[in-house]
Amino acid sequence: MVAKAVAAYFPEDSLVSVLTAQPIDRMLDYRAPEGGVRSGDFVSVPLGPRRVLGVVWGPGEGGYDRAKVRRVVGVLDVPPMAADMRDFLTRVGAYTLTPMAAMLRLATRAPGLTDTPGMRRVYGLGDRAPDRMTAAREKVLAILEEQPDARLTGAELAAQAGVSAGVVKGLLAQGAILEYETPRDAPFAPLNPDLPGTPLTESQSQVAQALAQGVA
Repeated sequence: MVAKAVAAYFPEDSLVSVLTAQPIDRMLDYRAPEGGVRSGDFVSVPLGPRRVLGVVWGPGEGGYDRAKVRRVVGVLDVPPMAADMRDFLTRVGAYTLTPMAAMLRLATRAPGLTDTPGMRRVYGLGDRAPDRMTAAREKVLAILEEQPDARLTGAELAAQAGVSAGVVKGLLAQGAILEYETPRDAPFAPLNPDLPGTPLTESQSQVAQALAQGVA
């Protein structure tokens, strides 16, 4: 089993080397921000009057007045670039005589990398009782009481309860349900190999048996 490389940690104010996608033929040194950074972190750094995207590549070189070194503005809320990817970019750049800035530009062309995640409004059970209870309101509250940790959109909650959106809005106005904001693209739940598969139809079962016999 191959050991996974551990990202180096650089505490606040330590020098870090940052690779940017700008047409510069070298890494740039910055001071680590509050909370520090790790190698591979995507960061926002000042470059002249602008802020640009960069990746923490390793420790800074130093050898000059630290007081003149600017600080990393912030760490992006995205997964860091893996050590294997950084090594791959370095190797390909060296083999093809491609500047590292251009290699990083190729690796970070995914649209929306620096955008803040889109948010959506979801609802959960509140701590107040409505001033007037109706059959429709009871259905909505029953859904949330059955799954108190659930966070459902207004449309999902109304559909499950079989009521109109106005019922949900009325409960929200009275504090019987609460509104939250959550990232629109929530991460997938971890895979559970113990969960049973979806039952196959008769025709699907016949195809599955035929395939199984073909590789037996």
